[in-house]
Amino acid sequence: MNKKLIIGISAAVAAVVIGAAAALMTSTTPEKIDLSSTHTTQAPTESQETEAETEAAVTTAAAETSAADSEESPVSVAASIKTYTSGNISIEYPEVQGLSDSALMNQLNEKLRSNALSVIQGIGLDEASDSLSIKCQVISVDRRRLTAIYTGIAAPEGAAYPTNLFYSNTIDLKDASDLGLGDFTDAYTMAGYILSDDVAFSGLTDEQTAAVLEYRKGLSLEEWTNTLNQADFPIQAGVTWPPSFSYEKQGSIYFSIPVDHVLGDYVTVRFDPSTK
Repeated sequence: MNKKLIIGISAAVAAVVIGAAAALMTSTTPEKIDLSSTHTTQAPTESQETEAETEAAVTTAAAETSAADSEESPVSVAASIKTYTSGNISIEYPEVQGLSDSALMNQLNEKLRSNALSVIQGIGLDEASDSLSIKCQVISVDRRRLTAIYTGIAAPEGAAYPTNLFYSNTIDLKDASDLGLGDFTDAYTMAGYILSDDVAFSGLTDEQTAAVLEYRKGLSLEEWTNTLNQADFPIQAGVTWPPSFSYEKQGSIYFSIPVDHVLGDYVTVRFDPSTK
């Protein structure tokens, strides 16, 4: 091959290589992804209430929203325990924290407080003379709902003995509506379950269970159905105080039924749909 042609080709190749290297060295570095939009929003400052309140130990359970549930940034919802006091009356109740919608959160907290304190009027207590002590436990809270249970003792002035109390409140955190037994099951089916051989009670000894099994026979299917139809918040027209309260926990349904004072004033029935 002609020596001049070979030299010309080599020079051309070298020029291409040098040009490519120069272009690579002068290329623009890719921009970094901006992560500054990921943030958390501080919960609104609590407003002062006219009643005396003390903040108790925080009971929390939080859940983050997955991308499948919402297009919004993940938020953490929690609940703290507040206490209403007046004379010898003390009632704990939950307060939701962490929702981005402050107006909805205020509505939820007002309803939770109102429902918790409605026991005073519901069982006919006089705040000036009667005694009441209610403890609150938050069973679960996430972006969908909050479930709280209340246990305590009421001692009206002059009463022969104090009364054991139980009530619960499950509230939908998306629209501030109360959820009850009808959202988990139906009253007729649970009435039949109470009278069945398969019925299970929560927290009773064998002796107590035997006594309650005998007691339940004193009411008919229709009467138990009527009792459960009046369960839970919101309190229905014509009902002074619901005779039964329910909640759901880890797939099981729990609901209270009234019994004689000697049996504890109430017992809790446990129903597991997966085994029925």
